[in-house]
Amino acid sequence: MAESRRRLATGRLCLELVATVHGRLSGAPNDDLLDGARVAEWLAAIGAETGERPADGDVEHYLDVREAIYRLVTSAATGDVADVEQRNADVALVNAWARGPAPVPQLRVGEQGLVSNTALPTPRQVLTVVARDAIDLLAAPEAARLHQCDGNHCGTVFLDTSRGGRRRWCSSDKCGNRARVAAHRDRHVSA
Repeated sequence: MAESRRRLATGRLCLELVATVHGRLSGAPNDDLLDGARVAEWLAAIGAETGERPADGDVEHYLDVREAIYRLVTSAATGDVADVEQRNADVALVNAWARGPAPVPQLRVGEQGLVSNTALPTPRQVLTVVARDAIDLLAAPEAARLHQCDGNHCGTVFLDTSRGGRRRWCSSDKCGNRARVAAHRDRHVSA
């Protein structure tokens, strides 16, 4: 998987999966993972080339894991654990996927010496990697740096790696710009 070579907007692979729902807090969120083809598009966008196309049956797994991670990271970001039973179910689901097989690098002898060779993962192996990333994030001190975007209706959860830890938006160019434009408009309308 090549996701480590690409800068992830949210800061972590598991959060990129969560961010496949846009406008989560609005009345009409948009979901990027509606079918196997859309899951394949998302995998390509994060640099996770797979050895096979996701089947429509894989979509349900991606959605289930995504929503479990969303609830867990939102709880970590806000400190709110509203439903302990749901949280336990989410933890169990993420743990179950994390126990799955993951891509394994292998050495091979090439013309220039030893080289790393990893077989292309299956879509389910990518989901295992995502679940493991969620565990690494949620069990680490950096979980305290999880924030939910202040943008109207956005709801994207991101890892705040800014020096002061005061990042407010998932993207300064998108939600941040919308907020600045709205504030400017409000100042001029009320003046």
